Amino acid sequence: MQDIQVPAMGRQTFTLLRGVGYFLLALFILDLLTIVLPLKFTDAVWELNTFGQIVERVPLLLLSFPLIFFGEYSARIKWEQIATKVISWLALVMAVFFFLGVPLDIVNTFRVQTIRQGDIIAKTAQQNSPLQAIAERLNKSNTDNEIRDVLKSLNPQQQSLVAKIPKPQEVKKKLLTEINTSINQTQSQSDEIKRRISNALWKDSIKWAIAAALSGLFLVYIWIQSKWARVGINY
Repeated sequence: MQDIQVPAMGRQTFTLLRGVGYFLLALFILDLLTIVLPLKFTDAVWELNTFGQIVERVPLLLLSFPLIFFGEYSARIKWEQIATKVISWLALVMAVFFFLGVPLDIVNTFRVQTIRQGDIIAKTAQQNSPLQAIAERLNKSNTDNEIRDVLKSLNPQQQSLVAKIPKPQEVKKKLLTEINTSINQTQSQSDEIKRRISNALWKDSIKWAIAAALSGLFLVYIWIQSKWARVGINY
């Protein structure tokens, strides 16, 4: 089949646009390698963040294909016969990647949410543990002397003042009230943090899932429209 002839200026324009396309594709591949390496499969946090970062960079990929395929056969160099065929199949491979990534994105969001909430619960328990221990000791102290002993252990430098407390039972009730209030406040703060983290996590996850699905559809369309590159022609 004979080469398709184009005016000199048209050839330069084709070369420039396709050069930009190859450059954008190279940038995307470089970013992709930087994002995925080192591999940490089965790590839910890594998988979710990696998928999100790839989706965030998909505009580079989507813009590169139309520029590379611009003009179809016109003003092509020899090596582009193989390059355009490979890039056409790359569009389909990336489409499959994005489609498969959507359910994985949802699953990993649940996993990461569980991990994040577990960390918050553990931190809250660590903060409340000393207070709960004090409350337990106070609840087991029934006599005034027992209450004073607990208070002395909490304030070893003020034992003489503790010994002079006239109404230990009232001090006990006041301390228990303050401890319960502090524990409840910490728990409320913990619940609020968990809610905010979950909202932010799902907001990003849903955005990435929708963007991935739409990108996959567009890449399939590109693959279909670039059939001419897979059929082949002698440039």
